[in-house]
Amino acid sequence: MALDKQSLEQVLRTPKHQDVTESPLVKTVIINDPANAAAFVEALEWSETLEAHNARRILCLFDAKAVPYLLAKLPTASANTRKEGLEIFWALLAGEDHWTVREVLNQIKADLTHLLNDTQPLPDNMPEYIERDFQGRICDLAFMVTQQLIDPQYDQSLFRSLDDHGRNEQIKRLKARSFGSLVA
Repeated sequence: MALDKQSLEQVLRTPKHQDVTESPLVKTVIINDPANAAAFVEALEWSETLEAHNARRILCLFDAKAVPYLLAKLPTASANTRKEGLEIFWALLAGEDHWTVREVLNQIKADLTHLLNDTQPLPDNMPEYIERDFQGRICDLAFMVTQQLIDPQYDQSLFRSLDDHGRNEQIKRLKARSFGSLVA
């Protein structure tokens, strides 16, 4: 069942002291339709807000069937929303069996390729006192998440140590292959 705007706003404004994931609306209506995941993507834009907090919690309740709806919204979203969406994409598939991951990666190839082509810098929300070893781009995060889903033992340290040109070459090689066929 499609989620109406009033219900969406009500759920996103659930105070932090209440567990939004225990809401009857969330448990009985929202997560029962994977297409509802798309309605929460826009709320990810401002990561420090109550709405973004609740959207992340609700999105993580969905299963792998919601991934195509989530990723379909990311190519036209802001850099922050893309970053948040890619992290949720990983969370939704990380615990799935390799057959499910393979099937989903094949379904989302077009949207994932769009993200792998996005060279916008990742938003930097970390405090200044934290040393950064890597200033990535949206395409870098999309690559690392995809590689981690393809091979849970993937070590991203080599990729992170490459310059933009080196990372672009790794991304180009991944895009040339069928993502689903790479899953072990």
